[in-house]
Amino acid sequence: MKVKITRDEILDLEGSLKKEYLLTNGLGGYASSSILDCNRRKYHGLLILPLEKLGKTFNLLSKLEPTIVINKNEFLLSTNKFPGVNFPTGHQYVEYFELEYFPVTKYMIGDMEITKSILMPRFSNSVLVRYDVVKAPKRIVFRVNPLLSYREIHFLSVKNMNLRQRAFVEKNGFKIDPYEGLPALYIQTSMKSVFFHSPEWWNSFEYLKERHRGYAYQEDLFSPGIFELKLKQGDSVIFRASIDKITKDIETEWDEEVKRLKKEHKKYSEEKEPLRTMKAVSEAYIVENSNKDKGIIAGYHWFGEWGRDTLISLTGLTLCTGKADAALNILKRFSKYEKDGLLPNVLGQDKNYSYNCIDSSLWFFWAVQNYLKYTGDKENVEKLLFPTMKKIITAFLENKVPNVGLKDNGLLYAGNENTQLTWMDATAYGKPVTPRNGAPVEINALWYNALKFLSNEFGGKLGKEFREKINYQAALFENIFTRAFWNEKRQCLDDVYREYGSDISIRPNQLFAIGLPYNCVENEKALSIIRTVQKHLVTAYGLRTLSPEDPMYQVDYRGDQNARDSAYHQGMIWPWLIGIYCDALFIHNPDKKFVKQHVYDTFKDLWEKHLSRYGLLHISEIFKPTPPNTAKGCIAQAWNMAEIIRVLEKIL
Repeated sequence: MKVKITRDEILDLEGSLKKEYLLTNGLGGYASSSILDCNRRKYHGLLILPLEKLGKTFNLLSKLEPTIVINKNEFLLSTNKFPGVNFPTGHQYVEYFELEYFPVTKYMIGDMEITKSILMPRFSNSVLVRYDVVKAPKRIVFRVNPLLSYREIHFLSVKNMNLRQRAFVEKNGFKIDPYEGLPALYIQTSMKSVFFHSPEWWNSFEYLKERHRGYAYQEDLFSPGIFELKLKQGDSVIFRASIDKITKDIETEWDEEVKRLKKEHKKYSEEKEPLRTMKAVSEAYIVENSNKDKGIIAGYHWFGEWGRDTLISLTGLTLCTGKADAALNILKRFSKYEKDGLLPNVLGQDKNYSYNCIDSSLWFFWAVQNYLKYTGDKENVEKLLFPTMKKIITAFLENKVPNVGLKDNGLLYAGNENTQLTWMDATAYGKPVTPRNGAPVEINALWYNALKFLSNEFGGKLGKEFREKINYQAALFENIFTRAFWNEKRQCLDDVYREYGSDISIRPNQLFAIGLPYNCVENEKALSIIRTVQKHLVTAYGLRTLSPEDPMYQVDYRGDQNARDSAYHQGMIWPWLIGIYCDALFIHNPDKKFVKQHVYDTFKDLWEKHLSRYGLLHISEIFKPTPPNTAKGCIAQAWNMAEIIRVLEKIL
């Protein structure tokens, strides 16, 4: 599908500046900005790369500032925000912006027409920005100032004396090495150009998204100088910025990436929209490290690799898109990280992995279940993944998992009032917002699913004694689960079971008890749960995290980090939960045709409208729980994309 933003929409800055594009390189790097290339976040930039040796991600090149000179008249094509003013106002020349394979902007200045296109070649630490002179009555002078940021993505650059300003001549461009310990940057053009070394700082760019989020929001950027070219109608010039030297002709690099993108989209040409586009775009989340190991970025712009998110996202992003090899690679990689029955929640770029959640290892079983379902590759599962699954279950059975206890009643208990070990893990003002100590409903549902999966699929490899232990625990669980969690008054499951007083909040976590492949809730009660969830939690963009009738319910998500985290799981809508909701409906409602139509109609705004509103062709992290359900958080979330792909495969 093609997103096209018209001139009238673009001139409405309040709306057009909210629309953002995202390009990725498969190595964890990306290019992103508003559709006007007016940076509104510290995470916006043309060349943002993870530097493996430093274990951090850096914003190296913020943007290019282009100027056209006709008959000594200057026309500045860029748009920026400075204190009290937008300058320049290049958006007034934009005829349209469109995004299909990559972003394209058309500028009109009188009867002159120029297009700008941006590409980030796969597996290259480079970005390509192309300008095509489609119409020009006479020759024009084209000038471009590169603006460097050269700082870690979570911080901002300020004018300083430490930056090394010298630029070294390269063919049709230059190399600059601004700071010790950081890579040099090469910027070159595809055709003959002149680079005038004229270093200067441009001060006080403002990123209003950061101001709204309670962070510092003014930045100084460094310009090493200015490119100058003379162009006529029919000419094209590509600017290449990279931390790597040129190894091929720039035009060839451009053509090869365009060909690759079109080939990737063609793979899914038989799919209906928007599934066709979502599958093609989903490769943005799949990355590869220097060891050729695959991974999944949890979201852009500020998330890295997260264990829970990776395992939930794996099915939709790899198995549904025909990338079974990538799925197996990711599962093998994660199996190596098992420690005391846990898998890491956060895979730090600095190799410091955080084992601060209790469900990643249980989600591992669900991911393996789906791998088997899609591939039938039991041989590799038994050889490469079964040993890890057995170790995980053994650690739980022997109560060797930190912060987790398997009680005699067959339920898993976790944490205390000061821990946040489940996916609802926000903290604010130094305390967990949703303390879920006790027996959380989805943790126990995942535990039971893991037990049954291991016993039913690999019973012959477990050995008699171990298999009997697993079956005994499953039987204990079946005997108590509904009695422990069922809330007759509310006709649903409590969120956390505690002998001294359960958490009776109506939350979507209960859906895992009726939507996972193995579950033990009788159908009549499951249908009651679905009705309660529909009444309290289902919206057009996903499921609320808390019932509006709850006194802890929050309707807004704004302000500083503490304010936002206080609302994060207290009512905000999360689209990824549509996946388990859909699974539950298919399991417990025999009318599959009705389920398909119901799911499509209920959430159609998410895939029919949202894909062209914020992070173009992607799904935002969360939404406000009341109409108009404004998108919040990051612009592109992996598990949202993955689970919507998985759902659309079922219902289209």
